[in-house]
Amino acid sequence: MNRARINAVLRASAGALVLGLSCLGAQAQTSTIDPGIVSSDSIGAGEREVIQRHVSEWAPGLSSGDVARVNASRQRLSRPLESATIAVTFREAYADALVPELRTLLGSEDVGARLAALRLAGELATESSAALLLDHLNDADEAVRYFAIGRMASAFEQTGQHPAALSPETTLDMIRALGDKIGAPSALEGDAAVRALGRAMRIDRDGYQGARNEAARLLGARVSARVRAISTDPIDESELILALNACAAGRSAVTSTGWQPDRDATRELIGLGGDVLALVFKRFVDQNLPPQGNRAVDVQTTRAAENLILFARRHDASLRGSSDTINATRLGELLESGDDRAFRTRALELLGRDGELVRAFNFEPGRFIDR
Repeated sequence: MNRARINAVLRASAGALVLGLSCLGAQAQTSTIDPGIVSSDSIGAGEREVIQRHVSEWAPGLSSGDVARVNASRQRLSRPLESATIAVTFREAYADALVPELRTLLGSEDVGARLAALRLAGELATESSAALLLDHLNDADEAVRYFAIGRMASAFEQTGQHPAALSPETTLDMIRALGDKIGAPSALEGDAAVRALGRAMRIDRDGYQGARNEAARLLGARVSARVRAISTDPIDESELILALNACAAGRSAVTSTGWQPDRDATRELIGLGGDVLALVFKRFVDQNLPPQGNRAVDVQTTRAAENLILFARRHDASLRGSSDTINATRLGELLESGDDRAFRTRALELLGRDGELVRAFNFEPGRFIDR
């Protein structure tokens, strides 16, 4: 994926948004939706008429070709969805009126307008708007693909923070689609999928435990597969960022004060941590590590993986009702201090064919370090 092109498209959209907001006062349109309707549990014909009038007044601006008007219209259409007291009934009625407009817009060739439609689809966070996001995960345009992934994170956030209009089943469909995206050729798309899964794992709502657990399992399994395929000479910094973000998301999941992954998902996260450590070890063995004092990225990567393993192992022990003491491995400290001999010894003890992780979690010998 062309990072510069995507950034240029997104920067242009952001700049147009600022301009669009400055133009709101000059717009002739005046339609708004009363906050009482937004928070109402009962949407009748009168309320639907108000909603339709609002959408009919502002939606045409999304396809105007004028980026300022596009973003001003999107802001007006987003405003009801920003209410802290938004009701599911309103969200669904709003989607009934707005999604057909978004679907038409997503069929256009105007990338900026399509991104505005995807943003609204993520903010709606309903069954019908989720379908739009899923439909554009494999869009021919790289910026649209990337943005669709990110808007799924927005939909998960809405689902976690407000009464949910997105079912656990559809949430699971989205999570599985994101799991597939982790293996995308572009690290930028894969990283966006990692961050979206991290958001899915924070949906703290009854009925979504299975979806959250699948997000944790797929994060561990799919990022592990990607990490094992990384070339270490030269190493792609985007791939390291992806791995770091995955370790951070996994650690957040196993240290959450609410829901936490089951044993199978926890094992996958431990495997991820082991694979990321093994990547650094391979760089060490292949003599691709920088000299002491210039290892900041490798040290950061090692510590992120170590922390994931440490807290995931402690979580696993808790799930088993075990009182085993799980100690920190301190590999990052050894790498930073330049004690390479101790780093090698401790890494082999942890990750070798008969290492601690292989024995404790029945990983295939040689998965991490084949010695």
